[in-house]
Amino acid sequence: MKKEKLLQLTKEVIDQASEEDQYVIELLLNGLKKKQYHEQGSYIGALLHATSEYRDEQFYIKIPNTPIIQNSLNIVHGGITATLLDSAMGGLVHHILPPDKAAVTTEIKINYVAPGVGKELSCISRVIHKGNKTVVTEGQVFRDDGTLIAHSTASFFIINRQ
Repeated sequence: MKKEKLLQLTKEVIDQASEEDQYVIELLLNGLKKKQYHEQGSYIGALLHATSEYRDEQFYIKIPNTPIIQNSLNIVHGGITATLLDSAMGGLVHHILPPDKAAVTTEIKINYVAPGVGKELSCISRVIHKGNKTVVTEGQVFRDDGTLIAHSTASFFIINRQ
């Protein structure tokens, strides 16, 4: 899209924006800025405003609960919860593999047990099994009040980096 068209679209959207729309636009632009300045490695992590850390053989990710990730019921969309789980479990696997290896998700199962509400979601993942060809992980997502909202297991196939 040419710059003029993009600027026109941006002006049109901002001119019609509600307060919530303006907040969402700000979140999206700040996320894109984080990606451009290499503060985030992926667009999805940047748009979700994710923070992560590896500690005590576990991988942690936190994201704020914003209108971007909510469904029409004003709860976190199940697909976002799945993305959070896959990102945390995949991040863990990539962290424990040698530099010449990578991994891809081959299977994921998620049990949703409570609605995603509150100000923030936290995900923790741990390794259940590490083999030569596969890694099996477990992940849990919690609301900021400590309530479990989803539990997952996933398998990852180990591949050579290209």
